[in-house]
Amino acid sequence: MTDIQKPLPHNIDLEAELLGCILMNNDCYDLVSRSLQPEHFYEQVHQILFEAMGKMITIGRKVNPTTLKSYMPEDAKIADDLNLGQYLARLAVNAVSPVMARDYAIGIRDLWVSRHLMAACDDIRAALAGREPDVDPFSVISPIEDQIAKLRGERIATGEANRHGQAYLDSITKARQRGGVSGVPICLGEISEVISSPVFEAGNLYGLLASSGEGKSSLTLQMIAHALKKGHPVLFLSFDQAADQCIRQMVAQEYAIEARRQLFGDVSEKEMGKAVDFATWIDRQPFKVIKCTDQSAPQLVALARSFIRTNGNGKVPLIVVDHIRAIKAEDRRADEGTKALQIGNILKGGAEQTRAAWLVLNQRNTSGMRRPNPRPIIADLFGGEGALAPFDAIFYLYRFLKFYQERKATASTGSDWKAIEKVFPSAVRDNNEDIAEIGVIKSRFGNPHITSRLIFEARFTRYKSDRQADAELQEAML
Repeated sequence: MTDIQKPLPHNIDLEAELLGCILMNNDCYDLVSRSLQPEHFYEQVHQILFEAMGKMITIGRKVNPTTLKSYMPEDAKIADDLNLGQYLARLAVNAVSPVMARDYAIGIRDLWVSRHLMAACDDIRAALAGREPDVDPFSVISPIEDQIAKLRGERIATGEANRHGQAYLDSITKARQRGGVSGVPICLGEISEVISSPVFEAGNLYGLLASSGEGKSSLTLQMIAHALKKGHPVLFLSFDQAADQCIRQMVAQEYAIEARRQLFGDVSEKEMGKAVDFATWIDRQPFKVIKCTDQSAPQLVALARSFIRTNGNGKVPLIVVDHIRAIKAEDRRADEGTKALQIGNILKGGAEQTRAAWLVLNQRNTSGMRRPNPRPIIADLFGGEGALAPFDAIFYLYRFLKFYQERKATASTGSDWKAIEKVFPSAVRDNNEDIAEIGVIKSRFGNPHITSRLIFEARFTRYKSDRQADAELQEAML
């Protein structure tokens, strides 16, 4: 049977009419340039024309068939009976209406994506056909999955979807039917307040910023346990903790059995029973911890998709990544800001595609912790301000006592002590209270200046509400 090779998906007329539109109305370039690049065109001449148009328009030059021709090769020909000047004139005559420019650009981009997906399928077929017997089939296709995840992330990052008004109406209608926002419930009201949302919403990317030793993993495990109790699937992609370490800490938080005692088996019969009950319960939950080593962002998205396919139960999943600095960048030579932005865009694309809430832990850089006032700011993020764009909200955790003890140990002058008194609350200075501040450094909605306080119980590595502590104190005084 003869295998007839079909041409790759393309539409020359679509490309030509869009180029004609830009020739006749240069403002159309701004409408399409965010989602369209020269390489997205199938016809090589169209790639050259679109790139030249962009360069001219960017520097304020007028683009029309006459001005554009000056920057094209003199001997360029489209066909034996058609030179470049004649072709440019034909493009202008057949230009599409500016109203259709964006839709045409999306069509061209989708055809480009289709060509790349077909190539990826061919690569998968060839890779599996040539696989050695001792090689896992899934390891063979992993790089190709990365390519597909990158394509998906880039497509979502360009914001190509139209009918935004209808999408908005659909979301508000669904919210009315549910009686609330679709998402993962948050264990502490203080977090909900600072991010101005009662839940981690489906399709959103959230960040948690804190330094090493401030308890961000502890708080994260509390959020995970709360989500599981409410029936939501949770995947923990951890570059730090293994599954048994996570369970040990969750038991400490749930039953006030110190992790150290669990590690050495120093538990009573009653405590052992609680540990058994918890372990049995959590094994029945849609919960998985994957100990990561050198995974890239597309690989993490692929792991999330696989987990959701297996554990989806109709409720919004929570995907937690600990932490963003450990994720392998595609270009390891790139600057930190570029790495962070690329990783964030891919994870945001993954959140939208999986319809899950993603929480990414972000460990502060050391320069921020050396400031006289070490309260977290945007510059402390991996990648700095340039890394903010993909995130829907980023909140921070700031434990005063950790930094107070460090400052007190090195204070040597009167000005040092004055700075300490100004920066740290009296409850921390006078009573060594281990309180933490929750705040936000990016939020799409609400007041970005709201902060709340939590109490850290170091013995059980858990946080509790400051309001709960006040209520317990008042009750004890009655």
